[in-house]
Amino acid sequence: MEGRRSFTGAWEAANRGPGPDQEKLDRALVAGLLLDTMLDGPGGPEDARSQPLTVKARLQRNLVTHLAGRVTLDHFRTLVRNLDRWFPYYYPLVSPAITGSDHRSAAGEAPCRSEAAPCGSARALREEVLKNWLGRRVQELLPHRPHRKLHPDKLGDFLRRTQGRWFRVKDFQSHFQIDRKTAWEYLQKFLAAQLLDHNKERSAAVRYCLADRFLVVRAGALRQKAAEVRGDLPLALARAVADWLITTGGEAFWEDQWRGGHHGAQRQQILVRLEAAGVLRVVVQRGSSRMLQLARRWLQDDAGKESGAG
Repeated sequence: MEGRRSFTGAWEAANRGPGPDQEKLDRALVAGLLLDTMLDGPGGPEDARSQPLTVKARLQRNLVTHLAGRVTLDHFRTLVRNLDRWFPYYYPLVSPAITGSDHRSAAGEAPCRSEAAPCGSARALREEVLKNWLGRRVQELLPHRPHRKLHPDKLGDFLRRTQGRWFRVKDFQSHFQIDRKTAWEYLQKFLAAQLLDHNKERSAAVRYCLADRFLVVRAGALRQKAAEVRGDLPLALARAVADWLITTGGEAFWEDQWRGGHHGAQRQQILVRLEAAGVLRVVVQRGSSRMLQLARRWLQDDAGKESGAG
């Protein structure tokens, strides 16, 4: 208990509100409280499927207990939202050290099944860079009339939802409820302003994506490398794998997330080839289960990760 008070007290002293180091402090707080929660005992059934849910519920109660009156309501809500994102990453790392068992499949895999939104996907963007660009440049590119369908906030929301993946003119058109010609004209403006990149294809194969400088991962280089190492595997599959890795934002993921489903075996082959090419590195290995991560050189220069360099 004394260690817990010292930990939260140190965090409170270091906490200065939103800033470049705030998320690191918050992550350290959540990881520390998770360790403290598990050291207090399981507090529930030992079933591998139910224990992660029990631990997470106790961790949420500990957040309330130790942070009440110490942070603003907005900051607390942010912590709770981020807990849903960080728990699947930290629990599999802490759990074996405390319980001696492997709960990876229950805690680290199930919340991350969607290929469109892997663990850590919320960190795929360099949020401050994008926010500053939109605040400085977007007004000159958008209409100024009242009740416009395309406005800065809605554009920012659309770009964040793509997480750096390719999207079609049709996707842009549908999101803003505008006609295809207008959608295409705005996309050309954003290309010229270097907000977006283009896949150089024609007609129905045309795709757009957020430019590299707004992403944590060096997306263009990664896509090119995935295409190079694919061998006889479909190019479309290599592109999908690259998009998925871009949305991780450089954070680690379990290799088992790639098994099963449509083209599961082929996706696994691409991962093996990317690892052999030095694109991916092994972060954690327990038996046949491995946690992988993009090597450091595939991230932007200022996009360091807590889990270390690759």
